[in-house]
Amino acid sequence: MDAHTGGRLEGDLALVAIQRTPTRRAPAKVRARPSHSAWRKPTRDTSGAPGTTRHLWKEAMTMTATRLNGRLCVLLIVYLGASCAVQLQDSAGGLVRWSGFSVLVPVTAAALLPMRRSLIIGLSTLAVSTATYGFAIHGISAGGRTVVIAAVALSVAFSLVVCRARLNLLNTLAAATRNQSSLPRPVYRQAGSAPEAPRVVPASPPGILPGVLPQPAVVELAGHYRTGSGQLGMRAHWLDAIPLSGARVGLVAGAVAGPGADATASELRAAVRTLADIDLQPEELLTHLDDVLARLRPDIRPGHDTQTTSTSTVSAQCLYAVYDPASCRCTLAGAGSPPPTVITPDGTVAALDLPDGPPLGQTDLPFEATEIDLPEGSLLLLYTGTGADDSGSDELLSALARPQPCLDATCQSALDALLHAPHTQVAVLAVRTHGLDTRTVATWDLPADPAAVSHARTHIAEKLTAWGLTDAAPTTELIVSELVTNAIRHAQPPIQLRLIHHAGSLVCEVADGSSTSPHLRRARTFDECGRGLFIVAQLAERWGTRHDHQGKTIWAEHTAAPDQPTNAA
Repeated sequence: MDAHTGGRLEGDLALVAIQRTPTRRAPAKVRARPSHSAWRKPTRDTSGAPGTTRHLWKEAMTMTATRLNGRLCVLLIVYLGASCAVQLQDSAGGLVRWSGFSVLVPVTAAALLPMRRSLIIGLSTLAVSTATYGFAIHGISAGGRTVVIAAVALSVAFSLVVCRARLNLLNTLAAATRNQSSLPRPVYRQAGSAPEAPRVVPASPPGILPGVLPQPAVVELAGHYRTGSGQLGMRAHWLDAIPLSGARVGLVAGAVAGPGADATASELRAAVRTLADIDLQPEELLTHLDDVLARLRPDIRPGHDTQTTSTSTVSAQCLYAVYDPASCRCTLAGAGSPPPTVITPDGTVAALDLPDGPPLGQTDLPFEATEIDLPEGSLLLLYTGTGADDSGSDELLSALARPQPCLDATCQSALDALLHAPHTQVAVLAVRTHGLDTRTVATWDLPADPAAVSHARTHIAEKLTAWGLTDAAPTTELIVSELVTNAIRHAQPPIQLRLIHHAGSLVCEVADGSSTSPHLRRARTFDECGRGLFIVAQLAERWGTRHDHQGKTIWAEHTAAPDQPTNAA
């Protein structure tokens, strides 16, 4: 190793040692690499290096701007007095001997001072120059006055441009700072430290969830909630209406009592909406909702430790009903909820006889559903348990027997009848049913014969022509062809086709006697099947399958615009 190489190696080793020992002062000829903390909090360089002149100049400018900003009034008076004296003295002979300070001062103030104070100085300069050359000094030509005043005005305008540029720069820096602070930062935790506690989602206020009920077109809704004179404590109620396929609507009335009732009610409401979206039957929905509650609160399962359950018992009840306006039938299932009440169009009041179902989370037995006929104009009243006892059914029937002008008045009358104990809470949902117009619903029974597909297309084309929806016929015929073909090939009779025109949409439903659910898949090149549902999914806005006790129904919905009138030539 030669001397030159050895010296360079020793220098590199010395530099590495300096960088790895930040507490040791670096030599004068070698500048140590700043640590991570130095980038976060810059410090002044007082080592006497040649670059300190820039820092001193920057500090001097900052100090000058601060002092000028704090003594604006004194500075303004001195500047205006001196400017007037200089201009009067220089212009004593009638010549325009104009001082350049009138132009420089507004621009300098715009670069150093805040925008408001810069504007004050600029306007003051313009006013003094106008008064001095326009009125105080005589014998000056009109051209000279115009030149001086225009120069000062341009200086003031330029100072405003400078202030605007400073403001835009500050806004850009602030936006960059906000974006940088919004980025996720890594969280460093020492080994062996306790894990971070989970976040608690704030619960919604007790009462009806949601605050505003949806209003489907096939029913009229009104929901009310009231507490008694006392406070029951940990209890929450929710009412809901969920639009379903085929112009149907799902009605929900539920309540939760126990620790964390508000949060549990919100989660159960979201679970009910999710389960209803896949067209589950009411009894199946309650079974899945029972499993959801068991996962949310595993301490309420039967057979759990009684010591733990006694301190954290959660009781949940739910009544779920599905109303079909095409057939005017309603299917209901309840879990620990009181039976609903029906008021027929002729004024008859009766409480429905639902199978007794235990509250959610307290049984492993399946739930049962009841199907009833609801003529158009009937009133269905759903309500939650009172929290004390449910002995107010007789008072409720007597209160509902009196005619009421509107649904809100019916809810208030029901609340007055149910709040018979001081420590009670009740939520009431009043539903007035409507049926679909028979002119907008068409039903056909089809044989299990491949030739029935062409007959189905003919029925669809004739009905759409009668409804004035000829433009929607090609798409609807193709959807119906695929659904009927699948029912004939893969299902069993009876096969029924139903077409519904409601709220600007066409709903095609094909019901069969099989319980096998179809599945959407992408067919390969040489596959002879598997393309029917794919075509339906491409043409329809929504499609799905729902099951009942007779079999299943495959439905597809798409928007149908009315025919446009043609102009005669």
